[in-house]
Amino acid sequence: QEQVKQSPQSLTVKEGEISILNCSYENSLFDYFPWYRQYPGKGPALLIAIRSVMNEMEDGRLTVFHNKSAKQLSLHIATSQPGDSATYFCAGSAQCSPDTCSLYPNLQPRLQTHPAVQMKYTHIHVCA
Repeated sequence: QEQVKQSPQSLTVKEGEISILNCSYENSLFDYFPWYRQYPGKGPALLIAIRSVMNEMEDGRLTVFHNKSAKQLSLHIATSQPGDSATYFCAGSAQCSPDTCSLYPNLQPRLQTHPAVQMKYTHIHVCA
């Protein structure tokens, strides 16, 4: 069973337009939602994160919206630039004790900043 779903899988936008990535999750225990960006040949890097008690988090051109009742998140990238072309990962994680974490095995062990993590991705291409 997929704990996290992300759409679209691929997105092409024109420079200056807004990019919107959507993410939904099944596990109501998830309390932390980081977004990662990965450039070709590089490792994923934390971009922005939001906690389950928050509805919105803004950082520069990035805004994450969280609808807890619908179990949905969206990442908005304002004024998209060619440098935004990358793969973006939506993740959900739960703070839990070691004996409960085995219920939700990690898809990306190298990103184990929290005990239980589920991830999906979107590739964005920004055309100049």
